[in-house]
Amino acid sequence: MSGKPSMFDFMRNSSRRPVEDPSLRRTQSPMLAIYAPSEWGLRDPAWQEMLQKVLPEGCQTSMRAVENASMGAVQPLDAEFALGLFVDPMLLDPLADRVLAAREAGRMATLIIAIKSDQLAKLGRWLNVRTKKSRLVGLRLLLARDTEDALRQLGSRLGHSAEDNVIRMPVSTEVEDSPHKNFFVFSPELQALVSRIRAFANNGIHRAYLLGGPGAGKTSLAYFYYLMRNKGRFVSVNLNSETTGDKAAIKSLLCGHVMGAFPGAGARLGAFTNARDGVCFIDEAHGVAGGVMEVLMEALDNGQFMPFGASAKQPLECALLFATNRSWEHLMSTVNIDEFTRLGAAVLQVPELHKREEEQISVIATLLDKLGSSCTTWIAPDGIEYGAWEAIRACRWHGNVRALVRVIEAAFVETAVKGSTALIPASAIEDGIKLWEPKDHHSYKIYGTN
Repeated sequence: MSGKPSMFDFMRNSSRRPVEDPSLRRTQSPMLAIYAPSEWGLRDPAWQEMLQKVLPEGCQTSMRAVENASMGAVQPLDAEFALGLFVDPMLLDPLADRVLAAREAGRMATLIIAIKSDQLAKLGRWLNVRTKKSRLVGLRLLLARDTEDALRQLGSRLGHSAEDNVIRMPVSTEVEDSPHKNFFVFSPELQALVSRIRAFANNGIHRAYLLGGPGAGKTSLAYFYYLMRNKGRFVSVNLNSETTGDKAAIKSLLCGHVMGAFPGAGARLGAFTNARDGVCFIDEAHGVAGGVMEVLMEALDNGQFMPFGASAKQPLECALLFATNRSWEHLMSTVNIDEFTRLGAAVLQVPELHKREEEQISVIATLLDKLGSSCTTWIAPDGIEYGAWEAIRACRWHGNVRALVRVIEAAFVETAVKGSTALIPASAIEDGIKLWEPKDHHSYKIYGTN
């Protein structure tokens, strides 16, 4: 990792008209720096011509062929974007650190990591390590069959992200010392939503409705709102697991009750009080009807509530976030419109996984690393066949991340048990999809999709 690397550097100045952006003309720095193993033939005229077609007119590029072992000697980033083209993911730290340094210095810089499907487990290991060090920022992901395929996809990745690439949250949000899990944020759609949630928290929006299919990440995004609000506690209530038809039980759950409220009752703090001025997250909120709505009405209207059996009201200090996997039309059809409008919530639509290819890549990669690290007698697959990736990209993923995880787990086990291949075959992924993400299911009709 030390010493001067063996590489060739050359600049290609486009013959097209100059870039109109004055800052680019002033600095004359390249827009894109490409780092790739020397055997990929960056000097190939056909390859360079294809690159020119996918980049904005007039931009400059720097192409650097390096041996993986010499990545540690990468010079300070002099470009707006860096492309690591099939570089060993475990050797990407020097380049990622330079992108991070550029961003910390106030420059917009992004590292686009292009990998092949047999590098997924290594990418997952690298992502997990960077996450634990809180250094996962300024990245875009791309999975390609070959260099031509990578170039075809490159144009869709030439965009900067303002938010970190991961949200770290406890597996159990209300249990002390709970292990943490990662919710990855790479795609522009999810970056925009996270930015919107941050703005809600910073500007006093204290009611919001998260809409998205099952497994879309609504709880993780609600927890991110809580982190940005930076007050009180995060308390979650899953209405699907409660007896919502029992008004007294719901009132006790949300508002608490005083000692002696009913025979043998001790005092209980409800979710509103436990949250203090933090966040009360009401999941499966399509159950906000009947007794639940009756309990919420006063709190939503007047910002106060009365514990069951008490004689004095208390102020509602926490923010209320609702979440459901039902469509907005389904919600409106289940309650009286007068009650429904009392929710007074801004809407946050969670983009479905089938639209977020970069999150698919990160979930597959980190899961393969996690599953592989537990293997003792099995030989863990290094990745998936490209045909398997095509099957994943073509899937609708009504179950979002949760369904993708089940499919990868099933395919991993099937492949590792046989031990006959280093890559998960397309057939194993297709079998997993039939089990966990069937194309047609009656429940799909009630889910909110976008």
